[in-house]
Amino acid sequence: MQSGIRSHIAVITACGLAFASSRTAFAEKTPQSIVDLAMAEMSVGRTLQAVSTITVAGREILYDVVENDHPGAPYYVYFSDIRRSTDLSSERQRTDSVSTTGKTSVILTPNLSVAMSGEGPAAKRAASAPPPSWMTQDPIQALRMARAASDLKVEQSVTWHEARQQVVSFHNGPYRVRLLIDSQTGLPSATEALVSFDRPASSGVVAWDVWGDVVERTEYMNWTVVDGIRYPYQWDVFRNGALFRTVAIAEAHVDTPIDPVAFAVAVTDVADPLSIEDLPLGRAVSGAPAPNKPIVEIARDIIQIPNSWYSTLVRQKDGIVVIDAPISAGYSKQVLKEAARRFPGIPVKALITSTGFFWHIAGVREYAARGIPIYAEPRNAELIQKMLAAPHSLVPDDLSKTHHPPPVVIPVFTRLTIGKGANVVAVMPIRKGTGPMLMTYIKDAKLLHTGEMVQPFGPNEGLLYPESLIELTEQVREEALDVAQIIGMHMSPTPWSKVGDTLKEAGVRI
Repeated sequence: MQSGIRSHIAVITACGLAFASSRTAFAEKTPQSIVDLAMAEMSVGRTLQAVSTITVAGREILYDVVENDHPGAPYYVYFSDIRRSTDLSSERQRTDSVSTTGKTSVILTPNLSVAMSGEGPAAKRAASAPPPSWMTQDPIQALRMARAASDLKVEQSVTWHEARQQVVSFHNGPYRVRLLIDSQTGLPSATEALVSFDRPASSGVVAWDVWGDVVERTEYMNWTVVDGIRYPYQWDVFRNGALFRTVAIAEAHVDTPIDPVAFAVAVTDVADPLSIEDLPLGRAVSGAPAPNKPIVEIARDIIQIPNSWYSTLVRQKDGIVVIDAPISAGYSKQVLKEAARRFPGIPVKALITSTGFFWHIAGVREYAARGIPIYAEPRNAELIQKMLAAPHSLVPDDLSKTHHPPPVVIPVFTRLTIGKGANVVAVMPIRKGTGPMLMTYIKDAKLLHTGEMVQPFGPNEGLLYPESLIELTEQVREEALDVAQIIGMHMSPTPWSKVGDTLKEAGVRI
């Protein structure tokens, strides 16, 4: 009996010493020991450093933080079934997705992102720079990169999700990466990178450029033993605190052979080195609509600048009103340069922002830097103020480089008139709309700018979304507007009657 008790005490003591030993690494707070402990905790049957590939299958949920019925959560959601293969040794990844819109594949390398829609030789390919610091989102790769980093250091520990976290950081190129490691479990809780988006690609780039320094955090949960390692089966990706993407893994396998052909890129797949800040007028954004139409005067002293997202200039006697500032602050410079060329000596006196969708207002900071008043729907006005206050240390713009008077953002609660005489502009919220949006009416031309309420992307340039067309039609009636033609964020002059015809075809009584 006595020997049994001694044996029990010995086991308890050994376990206690082992526990104390594992926590000693954290107590010492050397960055290498913290990372080594996390890697050891994940290595239950094989060494994490020796893992070469990991393949997962599951579901990806994308939350549309960029464009929504209202600022803030909840957001539209999009679902895809995915299969993702990551070659950790060559730092390459391929994701094949199937959703209601079809099949897509994306290949990522340290220097390139290649997106393919469709299948076989007819698949459309688009190359761009890869998402910043994408490699550090995987906990295995992040730990391995941290261990190899020459600037790995310990940061102040934090409490996250009611658990104390040890924090180490290092740089992946220009981006500072932080790893949060649970002090009790020793497992990574999250990786976090301070990144910027400035490449001319639509998906996840243009929409975030205006925010400057973006904190992208990937949190891990639902840890599961997979082929000798512990691996998180749920990843939640946040951008500036907003939930952006969730990956729910159904199955995973380690060191499954991957056909090198899966990672093959074509000779023509070359990343566009152009910054989104340098995009010229008329050059479409990769992955976005490409109207390929010239800049035209659509009515007397009204100039439309087509691109993936349109801008419009309206000349009045005492100044120019610009409708919409999409894409980037650098692109806004090009629009303002065109305004000066078309109307020499006439100042730009106002910017009207039709929506609060990130890519539609990604150029507002340049107008603020020049002291030009910005008009917005009240809910979007608050969002724009946040954009104007966002830090831009990684890729500085004019607003961040010098001191300026506080930006003037004017919320439009009811019908508001800008200017006198020819081309008077009436701006009004679309109160009947389910989303916060402004429409702009120029009585002299019987022209209505519809924001993004009307989208001509159906077959034969047919109009989409009858719901939005109903909302717009009711607002036009309420305002008693005499409209002959409409334009918009994606639309050249179109007869107003086409809206009514589309609604009739959809079975709507008008």
